[in-house]
Amino acid sequence: MSAALPLTGFYQFGFVTRDLDAATARLGERYGIARFRRKQANPWMQTAHAWAGDTMIEIIAVNAEAPPLYRDHLPDDGIARLHHLGYRIADPAGWEALEEAISASGLVVPMKGAVMDGHLRYAYVDTRADLGIYIEYVCLTGPAERIYDDVPRP
Repeated sequence: MSAALPLTGFYQFGFVTRDLDAATARLGERYGIARFRRKQANPWMQTAHAWAGDTMIEIIAVNAEAPPLYRDHLPDDGIARLHHLGYRIADPAGWEALEEAISASGLVVPMKGAVMDGHLRYAYVDTRADLGIYIEYVCLTGPAERIYDDVPRP
């Protein structure tokens, strides 16, 4: 039996949308999330982040140049679609254990990497056959531990 993927450290619901303004407006009107931190992450992606209690809401808007991981999951109708659940891995040793568990699981990892001189590691695991969505794992160390400090809280 292979090592199980961790489902502890949940912190984020990640959505994809075609219209970031409409998605943030809807969350404000209907669910009371009035303030977002917005960023142009790269030429093909804009993001909006907000806290709802202890859970982060991430909305990702992409254009036609985005990788299929995002583009193929965009809603055909409606404002946004749940794309992933985000889980934090506490430390580099936990990240190594995660990588071993992913390898043993046979699941596909369509995107992974590290930024901020390796202080922010991420991996999207394709769990759509089991859950209908992806799981995103992140490990934040050093200066990356503060990347969400400016995300508005209720």
